Amino acid sequence: MRSAAFALGAAALVAAAPLEPRQTCYSGLYILAARGSNEPAGEGDIQQVSDLITAAVPDSASVAVDYPATIFTDGTYVESVTDGINNVISLFQSYVDACGSSSRVVLLGYSQGGNVMTDALAGGVDKPTPLSTDYTQYLTGVAVFGDPTFTVGESFDTGNATKSGIFSRGGDSLALLEMYAPKIQSYCMVHDPVCAFGDDLDVHYAEVATFAQDAADFIVSLA
Repeated sequence: MRSAAFALGAAALVAAAPLEPRQTCYSGLYILAARGSNEPAGEGDIQQVSDLITAAVPDSASVAVDYPATIFTDGTYVESVTDGINNVISLFQSYVDACGSSSRVVLLGYSQGGNVMTDALAGGVDKPTPLSTDYTQYLTGVAVFGDPTFTVGESFDTGNATKSGIFSRGGDSLALLEMYAPKIQSYCMVHDPVCAFGDDLDVHYAEVATFAQDAADFIVSLA
């Protein structure tokens, strides 16, 4: 009697336990999108690009990176970027682990979100260890806009910026990012105060809209 009651109780506990959601795998692209500083939760402006890509590549989907996106002037920027990197790495690894060799992952980021995406690939000062090549072999393409780590003179730079960003990249981190050069487009315009030490925030705010179609075309060409 006691064993029967125990078995019934155990079965009830199993039935009540929440099930982990299953990872959906796509025959198209799995897009991770990181919004810019202080944009509301979700994809933010970068959704202009993810929408164009999902419309062009059947059975694709985009997921917003879950992170604070707080601005650097309040002292929490590094922590915010770190949270974003950790979420990108978790999402990327979980997708590849579930979907295997058919995985095709795209990274999109605007402003601070661009910082998140490039640091996820190349690391940075006091940042988490970047994604390993065990996972980045499934990276299809990257498009970032107004990235504070923009470094002028790189082969993947797009736009007319003549100066590097406020957190420009160098050393081992830049060398690591350059390994992915054929898969990256980094958009930055002169006068952007974030990626080019400029003097006009309106240029920064317009960067995604200015280059959305070009970026989508680039990613689709790699798909």
